[in-house]
Amino acid sequence: MKPRKLLILTIVLMLALVLAACGGAKEEPTPTPQPAPTKAPEPTEAPAATEAPAAEPAMYGDLKVIDVEPGATIVFSGWGDETEQQIYRDSIERFKEFYPDVTVDYQPIPADFQTKLKAMMAGGTAPDVFYVDDQLMTAFGPSGQLLALDDYMAEAGASRDDFIPALLTIFTLDGKTYGLPKDWGTLGLVYLPDVFAEAGIDEPTADWTWDDLKAAAEVIRDNTDKGGFCQNADWARFAPWAFGNGGAYATDDFSAPLLNTPEVIEAAKYVTDMYKDGSIVTSSDVGAGWCGEAIGKQLVGMTYEGGWMVNFMRQNYPDVNWKAVELPSGPKGKADVIFTNAIGVNANTKYPKAAAAFTIFLTSRYNQAEIVKTGFAYSTHPDQLDLVQDPNDRAIAAGGAFPLTRVAYWGPNTGKINDIVSKALERVYLGEQTVEESFAQAHEEAKEFLTGGGQAAGPIEAPSAPEGVPMMEVESGATIVFSGWGDETEQQIYRDSIERFKEFYPDVTVDYQPIPADFQTKLKAMMAGGTAPDVFYVDDQLMTAFGPSGQLLALDDYMAEAGVSRDDFIPALLTIFTLDGKTYGLPKDWGTLGLVYLPDAFAKAGIDEPTADWTWDDLKAAAEAIAAEGTYAGFCQNADWARFAPFVFGNGGAYASDDYTTALLDTPEVKEAAAFILSMKESGALVTSSDVGAGWCGEAIGKELVGMTYEGGWMVNFMRQNYPDVEWKAVELPSGPKGKADVIFTNAIGVNANTKYPKAAAAFTLFVTSRYNQAEIVKTGFAYSTHPDQLDLVQDPNDRAIAAGGAFPLTRVAYWGPNTGKVNDAVSKALERIYLGDQTIDESFAQAQEEAQAALSGE
Repeated sequence: MKPRKLLILTIVLMLALVLAACGGAKEEPTPTPQPAPTKAPEPTEAPAATEAPAAEPAMYGDLKVIDVEPGATIVFSGWGDETEQQIYRDSIERFKEFYPDVTVDYQPIPADFQTKLKAMMAGGTAPDVFYVDDQLMTAFGPSGQLLALDDYMAEAGASRDDFIPALLTIFTLDGKTYGLPKDWGTLGLVYLPDVFAEAGIDEPTADWTWDDLKAAAEVIRDNTDKGGFCQNADWARFAPWAFGNGGAYATDDFSAPLLNTPEVIEAAKYVTDMYKDGSIVTSSDVGAGWCGEAIGKQLVGMTYEGGWMVNFMRQNYPDVNWKAVELPSGPKGKADVIFTNAIGVNANTKYPKAAAAFTIFLTSRYNQAEIVKTGFAYSTHPDQLDLVQDPNDRAIAAGGAFPLTRVAYWGPNTGKINDIVSKALERVYLGEQTVEESFAQAHEEAKEFLTGGGQAAGPIEAPSAPEGVPMMEVESGATIVFSGWGDETEQQIYRDSIERFKEFYPDVTVDYQPIPADFQTKLKAMMAGGTAPDVFYVDDQLMTAFGPSGQLLALDDYMAEAGVSRDDFIPALLTIFTLDGKTYGLPKDWGTLGLVYLPDAFAKAGIDEPTADWTWDDLKAAAEAIAAEGTYAGFCQNADWARFAPFVFGNGGAYASDDYTTALLDTPEVKEAAAFILSMKESGALVTSSDVGAGWCGEAIGKELVGMTYEGGWMVNFMRQNYPDVEWKAVELPSGPKGKADVIFTNAIGVNANTKYPKAAAAFTLFVTSRYNQAEIVKTGFAYSTHPDQLDLVQDPNDRAIAAGGAFPLTRVAYWGPNTGKVNDAVSKALERIYLGDQTIDESFAQAQEEAQAALSGE
């Protein structure tokens, strides 16, 4: 071992000289050093208010307290277990000493952090301050969603030079700093001395080689009931093997992969041969969640893990004796892998000064010195590296100075490259491919993200097809993933559609992966993470999210090749999915609302059933009569923009102007419609689904809890499938003071602009929305065709009555421009406040007007 001071100096120099191949890990367990006896600078109390103009600024350590917005409240989120969460709760308390007027709302997200944060960012609900790794930097940095911190750092007296230089590389873009490193870590050889004693062999030393590791693992395998060495099919734990053999995952300029080089393949053979002979086991082989846990449960003798093991073992397995030494040397020398993560600020925060001040504080020498005392992490400041005292932690940290150590970063698509490596190892572990085959495949896959290569090509000859089936040439052997929402009935509709598609495109494989719940949220997260399907449902929210950002494929050229025209579709349905004259989605179905009711409720109340001639007053009178009789509630309507829309439109109102620039929510037309709804609720004629114990008003009909509601054509299959013995009917919606009105909903099918197979994906989209396929779908009663010449295919009398609303004079498509979702949310919330009695109609819709106007104005 090198003397302590020389080791620390070497780490500092090594990190400073790490090439541009530096970056962050995916959501690894957080690095965990051990307490140090070094005392941090004493906190400086925030000064009391003074009128002296020349007052010295308050300081913490070597940094200044900067001016922030008065009364700021910021939300802070990160991953981590309870130990890590407590570390940051304590940091927040320290921050309050210097910024007492700033409230920090800590909202940890222990699992699926990247996925959830990307979804929150896409939905406009992301926290003000949050952890940033290489994936999140890639997702948010180039898109302007992170705040540049340089000006705030300068004001506080913080410098990029304060940090270990290599750690900043990932979080720097165009010379600006978008994240400050919060910690870093490496791997060490973690082992159980008792297992070595049981096997009758010496414990590991810093002089070990790969062969020493393998020999010890074999002895443990053969002479104990423990696994020898634990390693999953994991890019991070494989990295030191590849680097120790002189390899890398990509070139230093991130322009090309290096996954089929002799250096990487030899390392992979070494590891996978150990797996084949049983000297390597995976965590699942021994019943553990990860290899660190396998050490804690004393199921294996050795593994590669990081400094986070210190607190993990202390907290979960305090009675287990464990140790760590440096990683063994490979054929080309000593190697390790460096992980790092940062803290960044949401560019859309309301309080940029407070958020930046908090970020600078958390990553300051002052606060990091306190964190190091806990054993949680190594400081990212080079002059604080000697604070690490725990011998196991020191051994693990030594890897940062190895000659062949690299920071885990391969450019903007690091996460994808690393996933490719993990999958390559997994295929070999499972025996599906040889090392050469698997890493050759991985190399080609990685090209796509580093050079744009790797795309399959070669059109197949399209078979002849009947009229109405769009045909075009596609890539040979294409495999595309298709996703949408919907229950089992809808899923079966599209499984059948896929089977029909195969008749005409037999060389295209469609992998159907439905997402029944939280579709928009999950898809936005998948798109942000580069894992979105090739073809998927698109509604107005997804069109807004993906259209302007270039994440949807324009379909016009493919339509022309297949002989499909925009004129084939009901014109209004295309409006949402058109941008700058191009088509980014083809309507898959559409629907309106009808008055759905239970004849028995009317019979019990002794009144006539509804007719197409009904008015609002007829609806209200019938609902009051049904409610008074007592068997059923009268009319069900939640605080829902969609069911409220026909009331507004039927009174001559709208949610926004026709050019989507001006909100119209505080107009007499809208407020009069709301007053009518409220009068029904106050009289007891109107109930919500929760009032009667149902999840939604359609279910309240099925459960025979209410006499009437406004629902769509989806009720046909819903009732048939779930309540086949309940008699129900539907008629057109009643007329409002200004005439008949309904609301049209529509969704489309679109193509991911980053699909490997744009022709096959476009061909599938064109087929699913074609007259040929839509005619088959209409037969099931699932949806109306989006082709105007097929409207007469609707046969069910209830469905026909509901569909009639599409032709009413005042009917509108539910679309108000790019921020439709926010406008609609403002309406629903306005209704909810009225329902709850929190505000009057005038107050609530005045507030809704401001919220909707902000959305329409892009604020």
